[in-house]
Amino acid sequence: MTDSALALVGGALAKGLAPDRRVRPSEWARANLIVPDGPLEGELWDPSLTPQLIEILDCLGPDDPCTRVSVRKSAQVGFTQVGIAWLGSIIDNTPAKTLVVFPTIEVGDDFNSEKFHPTLEATKCLKRRVAETRSRSARASTSRKKRFPGGTITITGANSSADLRSKTVKFGFADEIDDWPLDLNKQGDPMEMFDARFRAFLRVGGYKKLEGSTPTIKGISRIDAAFEAGDQRYWTVTCPHCGEEQRLEFKHLKFEKTFPHKAFYECQCNGCPIEASDRDAMVRGGRWVATMPGPGRHPSFHLDTLTSLLVTWDDIAAKWIAAQGDPRKLKTFVNLWLGESWEERGEAPEWERLYTRRETYSLRTVLLGGLVITCAVDVQMKGLFYEVVAWGVGKESWSIDKGFLPGDTADADSPAWRALAEVYERRYPDAYGNSWPIDLMGIDSGYNTNAVKWWCRGRPKAMVIKGEDGWGRPPLGTPSKQDIDYGGKKLRRGAVMWPVGTWPLKAEVYALLRKPGLREGADHDPPGYCHFTEALHDEAFFKQLTAEYVADEVRGGRTVKVWKATGENHFLDCRVYNLALAYHLGIDRMTMDDWARLAAQRNVPPPKMQGDLFTPSVVQPPAPPPPKPAASAQPAKPRGGYLGGRGGSWLRR
Repeated sequence: MTDSALALVGGALAKGLAPDRRVRPSEWARANLIVPDGPLEGELWDPSLTPQLIEILDCLGPDDPCTRVSVRKSAQVGFTQVGIAWLGSIIDNTPAKTLVVFPTIEVGDDFNSEKFHPTLEATKCLKRRVAETRSRSARASTSRKKRFPGGTITITGANSSADLRSKTVKFGFADEIDDWPLDLNKQGDPMEMFDARFRAFLRVGGYKKLEGSTPTIKGISRIDAAFEAGDQRYWTVTCPHCGEEQRLEFKHLKFEKTFPHKAFYECQCNGCPIEASDRDAMVRGGRWVATMPGPGRHPSFHLDTLTSLLVTWDDIAAKWIAAQGDPRKLKTFVNLWLGESWEERGEAPEWERLYTRRETYSLRTVLLGGLVITCAVDVQMKGLFYEVVAWGVGKESWSIDKGFLPGDTADADSPAWRALAEVYERRYPDAYGNSWPIDLMGIDSGYNTNAVKWWCRGRPKAMVIKGEDGWGRPPLGTPSKQDIDYGGKKLRRGAVMWPVGTWPLKAEVYALLRKPGLREGADHDPPGYCHFTEALHDEAFFKQLTAEYVADEVRGGRTVKVWKATGENHFLDCRVYNLALAYHLGIDRMTMDDWARLAAQRNVPPPKMQGDLFTPSVVQPPAPPPPKPAASAQPAKPRGGYLGGRGGSWLRR
């Protein structure tokens, strides 16, 4: 072997045996990392806007002995940049096999295409080290696997058991862990699978795990549990007036309820007013303080918008004000802006209170304020339960029709289904001589599925739906097409089935049922108030409507919160599905102008002729005159097809 060859081999061996460079990840990022997006897009990473990230990032470096770092956070506070900076430092300084896990593989693909790959391309030292992406080379990188000397970075999802079971890694980045499934294809907790990837390093140490998430529901939140298992660090600032250190809390943020909000912070130590103009310097001078230090506790951090320089205190105030009266928006505010988990009220509303506050409006009549009509159906073996609800501004609702249709529901031509066809075609008069059909009907396909699909075929306003458990599910998920095989007939085009996230919707239904009625001095009920009538709703109805509660249950070794029934709950299911249908029609996205246009389409006189359309009271409207002929009562068809097309706002042009 020549001297030059020996020198090359010796140099390679020396490089392979040399210890990792002892560079703090934050120092490396300041000197090398190019930011892929945001206010510093295309520039070197500068922590001046996010000073809180430095200590989090350096806990992941080789000089810190910890093996786990947890971050409970608000949305858009820079946490993803921590992950990217750490991955870049691994590639350049501490190469090893690394696993990055998102809630789904699709989210991981988005992370690569929108953030990680652009960072690799823009950061010179990373571009040199990471193999290029080529389709036909075993040594090339791919969108989900980055190869570099000494290691790889694999990007996957918590819905992929193959990647979570088959790899041994030294470093792991787990993002948005509250959105991970509790059980992966009945194989167990994906977090336990992820943690098992480090098992080979448990004895020798040196491995690192970064986990972060916006929290969801108290009692089931993974990041809550991880944060509380750690030393619970909060960004602590010094009052510019009295010099007292404190953690900023939302309850001490003061503001006006009308724009401009003029938000300021009231020092919780001495009441000093801290103006927004003092905020930047105060936050930049802050430090992390562990509130629960002790042996066995890893670094855990809480990041929220109160100390984020990416938003203003006025922004926070505006979001809180906009969320008032809407439990769904309040939950979003607590999760995404305060970085805290939402505590669901587990007890059911008192059915007796709902029963005693019934009103006296006529059944099957649309009252003043109701402009959108939905019908939900719960399928049982011996019949169909249904409820029809009229919806107005702010999710105010009126139950205007309900019942039980007996018959064998396995037979799509039974008396039960024929009676439901009559409900489907039924028209509901209002106080102005109009009569209106149901805008959308949803039928639960969890029982006698084929009969439901068969009945909905050919009825464009009927949706096949299926309730699904779980706290993180949307009101209506992504639909899927399924074949229909009923009576020996196979259809070329299957029925579309829409999954309904019932657990969070039940919590919202209960929050709406708890809304108080007309208060002294007020001229209308609060947003979301639920109206019922003596003509239709008896004790049995309200007992079903409140027949579930939230309880703790151990699943897969974890204590989680689940819904449990105390008795028959068919009308609760109907109300949950009705709320999902209302969201599908876009009532939560409609502006006051949208409601006004809809009222005009439905021949409802403008406010100057009838009082305030959008602040309806519980006063009984005048008895409706005989309905006009159907042809004259038919509303003008909105452009773009039925209700603007399924899946979006039905007023969309």
